[in-house]
Amino acid sequence: MGKARVNGVELHYQIKGSGPDLVLIHGITSSLAQWYINTIPALATDYRVTAYDLRGHGLSEITKSGYTSLSMAQDLLALMDHLGIERTHVVGHSFGGAIALHAAALAPERVQAIVLLDTGLACLRYLRVITDWPGWKEHGADLAKFGITLNSFLELDQNQDVTAIIRRSLSIPRQSGFLKGLTGLTRRMSKLLDATRMGSEFRDIAGLTEEKLAAIETPVFAVYGGTSPYEKMARHLSQLMPRCCYEMLIGAGHFYAVESPELALAHIKPFLQDPEAFVAERRESPGINRDGGVTHAGAM
Repeated sequence: MGKARVNGVELHYQIKGSGPDLVLIHGITSSLAQWYINTIPALATDYRVTAYDLRGHGLSEITKSGYTSLSMAQDLLALMDHLGIERTHVVGHSFGGAIALHAAALAPERVQAIVLLDTGLACLRYLRVITDWPGWKEHGADLAKFGITLNSFLELDQNQDVTAIIRRSLSIPRQSGFLKGLTGLTRRMSKLLDATRMGSEFRDIAGLTEEKLAAIETPVFAVYGGTSPYEKMARHLSQLMPRCCYEMLIGAGHFYAVESPELALAHIKPFLQDPEAFVAERRESPGINRDGGVTHAGAM
């Protein structure tokens, strides 16, 4: 375990394994713990894996502001400087993928390849499918018990600040795992929501426009859940970015990387072996993967 003061914030990080560098970035309201049991051990056999807690999360320092993808990309690059990481592969889940892309836009020479695990991007919010999300049918009654309905979600989502949505979501008891029955609304998470501008800042485009995305030449593999609200972003990114291919995982949702890490690993590992060749082949020859997810190349 280590801590480093970089870019004006103290970040907690852990490093395992040896080999080419690989950085794991979790999403909003999570921590590096999501990678710890399965993902890090599986990747540390071939890579020097660095996982860290985003500012305000896990054991990293809570700051009042600094929660845009731009600020957090600057955190990432500063942490890389501190750790002597000149160039790295990056795997980002959810908002972690937005941070990875923003880092590649700021410093393309520092980011060798990116895996996006169901990443939502602020500039592509118009593609998000919330009204047609299958989860409303499957979980709607249970969600309504905690004040989460489609109508209330849409009403709240008109605002830039979605702290209330996050709070309600974290109030739902976990349905499985060793924390079953407990909620994610811990004392520290409540402080993060109450004392910071995270609920609004992480939704800022913050300079990561579609034009900026189109200029990124880093190889990108976008792996999205077929039932995720963000699934339409996958194909769009492959059309927008010159070295991006994508894959839809049939039946998987937004949190598949957390709930089924072995599924995420089955897609991360082949890409990381040779990102350039992987993307080139997929863009040239779209097909069907062994998990039943449809793989597309790019603009079609």
